[in-house]
Amino acid sequence: MACTRARRERSPPISNRIVTCLLCDCHDVFFLRMYWPVYIIVGALITFWLLWRYKNRRMIEMAKKVPGPRALPLLGNALLFKGQPDTFTKLIKNLMAEYGSVFKIWLGPDLNIVVSDPDDLKLLLSSTKTSVKGPQYKYMADVLGGGILSGSGPTWRKHRKIASPNYGKRAIESYGEVFNREVDGLLERFRRMSREQFNVYTPVVQTTSYAVCQTLMGVTKDQTLKLPCFEKVIDASPSLYNVIFRRMTRWYLQIEPVFWVSNDHYEQKNFVKIMGELCEAILLHRAERLKTLEDSKRDLMNREDDAGVNTQLSVIDRFLLSQELNKKELVQETFTIFTSSQEASAKIASYFLLMMAYHPKCQEKLYAEILSVIGEQDRNVTDEDFKRMPYLEMVFKEVLRLFPIGAALQRTITEDITISNYTLPAGCSLVAPIYHLHRDPRFWSDPENFDPERFNPENVKKRNPNCYIPFSLGPMDCLGRYFGTKLVKTICVRVLREFELTSTETYEDLRLFISISVASVNGFPVILNPRK
Repeated sequence: MACTRARRERSPPISNRIVTCLLCDCHDVFFLRMYWPVYIIVGALITFWLLWRYKNRRMIEMAKKVPGPRALPLLGNALLFKGQPDTFTKLIKNLMAEYGSVFKIWLGPDLNIVVSDPDDLKLLLSSTKTSVKGPQYKYMADVLGGGILSGSGPTWRKHRKIASPNYGKRAIESYGEVFNREVDGLLERFRRMSREQFNVYTPVVQTTSYAVCQTLMGVTKDQTLKLPCFEKVIDASPSLYNVIFRRMTRWYLQIEPVFWVSNDHYEQKNFVKIMGELCEAILLHRAERLKTLEDSKRDLMNREDDAGVNTQLSVIDRFLLSQELNKKELVQETFTIFTSSQEASAKIASYFLLMMAYHPKCQEKLYAEILSVIGEQDRNVTDEDFKRMPYLEMVFKEVLRLFPIGAALQRTITEDITISNYTLPAGCSLVAPIYHLHRDPRFWSDPENFDPERFNPENVKKRNPNCYIPFSLGPMDCLGRYFGTKLVKTICVRVLREFELTSTETYEDLRLFISISVASVNGFPVILNPRK
């Protein structure tokens, strides 16, 4: 009896229990109402993932035969790329050491197969089954469009064909006078500078920009100096490539609403604005110039058939005269031609000069060669001079080995293609890790060191030629390779003839990270000492 009475006293009244149940139900209803968007999003993601797996079940099954790190649902291996930019190089290096010359990486739903065997790369990059740029180029195309640098297919092919005459031998020969004239201005600037350490990239990129504008763009030096946003575009271009590379490697920035609210989107939007102002001014100059020419447009386009190339026409002229590009494409391709020539050439030249500052014995050997060909008098350098400088070519190639402009490239596999040990399924992406291939100890002794003798004739014969591909391979190779080579050599030969380069830093202090191209964290610090 006592126990029964005690239980009754401890039990709450029936009315209180009803109220408690009602409150719990209300709480559950409120909870459901509050979090229903989360449930919908999660459900949608799971549904998308399941549908995607069903649709791509063949590719997924074939991918199981390729080694690689364990992937998470939806994210794949994207979390591996969450660190600082310099961790990207270490990550790929470690994966190559662990899995060998072929391994897979899932970036969300995108299957990337990294191939670093030279013979496999030769086969893959020369195949018509890899003639489409990979999905990560989308983020470059958002700024540059689907043209020469970031596109593929009919548009890429059409635009490249229009521009090609200005990158041919006859045209590049005609650019020598402009290159030397702009280097005259660079040397004059160097002569006036104090003998303190500075970032050599800053004046060099101005020189390459002036040279590109007067050759490929077709605008005069006076017009170049008056172009709107000219300096802003030059200064902001490296930051733009950082934005693009972050989008390529960070999964959350590939979600459009997330990108829209990020600082990167704000930075990219501002850059597109100033880029448009610059390119529209260049297009206006060339359109006005074409109107004043006495010859008809048809005669101008046909004249190149008689002489090999019409050096009077710039790339911009050819785009305008072709009438194949709309206004947006004209702006995007104008900037593509500009940035892929002036920034790339400036980086290579800056690395070249920095390596000479870091390696005085190499610098003195090259200086002796320059002096034997050019003499003590400052003068324009020519293509014939370059042919008589084998050590210059060796240094140039070693610079490109260590610091390639395209650190990696990606191609979409449109049909199954079999390499030595694996079959790459249609729908996946090929990744060629050029930076890591150029530093692979399987092909290079002491690969991290700077040694131009790697490219003497004896050593070249011993090495697989396809382990060195700074300009890519196959039909989609670099259009501006000969343009950039001549511009870089012109700058470096004339600077080294007049100045001895030193630095308070050493080669061991150099810190690199990949951001489309290979970038230097600490810039390009050199000191110029007049030789006379």
